[in-house]
Amino acid sequence: MYQVLENWVGGFEGSSYNLYLCLLLLAILGGLFFLIKGGYWLSEHSSQLAGILGVPQVIVGLTIVSIATSTPELFTSISALRSDAPGLVTGNIIGSNIANIGLILGISLLIGNINTNGTVSLSQRICLGVITCIFCGILHFHPHQEIGLYSGSAFLLFISLYLALISRNALSTKSKSARNDHQARDRMDEVGNLPFSIVMLALATVMLWMGSESLVYGAKNVAGIAGVPEELIGFTLLALGTSLPELSASISLVRKQRTAMLLGNILGSNLFNIALIGGVAGVIGPVGNQSPSPWVDYLSLLLITALFLYWLKGKVLGKTQGVFLLLLYLGACIATWVFNT
Repeated sequence: MYQVLENWVGGFEGSSYNLYLCLLLLAILGGLFFLIKGGYWLSEHSSQLAGILGVPQVIVGLTIVSIATSTPELFTSISALRSDAPGLVTGNIIGSNIANIGLILGISLLIGNINTNGTVSLSQRICLGVITCIFCGILHFHPHQEIGLYSGSAFLLFISLYLALISRNALSTKSKSARNDHQARDRMDEVGNLPFSIVMLALATVMLWMGSESLVYGAKNVAGIAGVPEELIGFTLLALGTSLPELSASISLVRKQRTAMLLGNILGSNLFNIALIGGVAGVIGPVGNQSPSPWVDYLSLLLITALFLYWLKGKVLGKTQGVFLLLLYLGACIATWVFNT
């Protein structure tokens, strides 16, 4: 998709500069549309899949929804590495994780309250806290301030073990549910059709991929014309664009009172952004952060993640917390622009 846009739109750069800019803007808008639509379909059919399989909503949010909504970040990172722009990768990972909590959870809380009691296990919270600290620690203390082959491989090993444990727990939960619930078959008939849900999930993922490629192409070239550093592009524009699936899914989930899946999606997406996307990028890369003051981004990520994990201990979140998260997100964006430009 990226190469198709490069071959078609790039041809107008020399012949018609104004048309070239218009096409870049259309690429951004088209990418946003595909991301939003794909995210909506994803949340709809993931909810159905949870009921059909008899798997708890939080498990679906931590796995299926998280992986699919992290697909834009993954394809964005691969596209950035192919385009020799590694700064986009780290900026996108950090910016997306901050946006998932500050922006997406913040907006969701303006729509409805969320009771975190018993939704996400302690082990899940520990996993996110540890992997976030390791990610920031490697980037800050590594001699070259980068994630390379060895650290990337370690991240991929971590996410593989995580998926294996989550899948085992999900199968165990499903087995117990099947033994204890004699009406499971009736619920399956009411929820929907399994093959159709799987097809729609696949279609939604394709739309997310197309949207991310289109958004990256348009944003990268527009920002290049404006002379904006790639780390800042990744932290703000790309992070916001690739986080739109999580936003669309979260708004839909909070309206349906599926808050366990919403919280699982946010936590799982942040895990996958660091371990899966950071791991793949490190193996292909290396990738690093060459901005003047990268510690600002690391500190913002650590603080907002720590707050999120603390609230997951059982607090009932409402509009007050939502406004506070949105202010934190705005402050993080302002800080990175002030210190890194």
